[in-house]
Amino acid sequence: MKAPIIYCSLFLFASCGKGGGAADDSSHNYYDPNDYTYPTVVVNTPTDSQAFPNGSSIDVTGNVSDNSLYQGSITMVNDNSGLVVKDQNYEIHYIPSYNFSMSYVASVSALTSYTITVKFEDHGHNVTTKTVKVTVNP
Repeated sequence: MKAPIIYCSLFLFASCGKGGGAADDSSHNYYDPNDYTYPTVVVNTPTDSQAFPNGSSIDVTGNVSDNSLYQGSITMVNDNSGLVVKDQNYEIHYIPSYNFSMSYVASVSALTSYTITVKFEDHGHNVTTKTVKVTVNP
């Protein structure tokens, strides 16, 4: 008689796990294996090789579009030191088009170069990256 009770207990235990397969829309990480379209990223400002005077604001603006956007980031690195001076992350789900922006006020004592990397990913794990290099004069 104890065997049926053990089987029932094992069945209930095994079936109590939380769901979460690829079709589970409750997860924002939903992976779409049929999505082969990469996000389109346009950086409006700044332009590549643009120079800024010390103390000015470097405004990064642009747009990303895709059929199933997931997340993105803008990272600004001081090329002279290798340090990340500004990092902004976005979590945007299924919005077909999104305008992004980030500002950084540069304060330098010597000519300084920065690399700005804009990266967005969709739910198909397709990633588009754009890079812009700028300088700040003391």
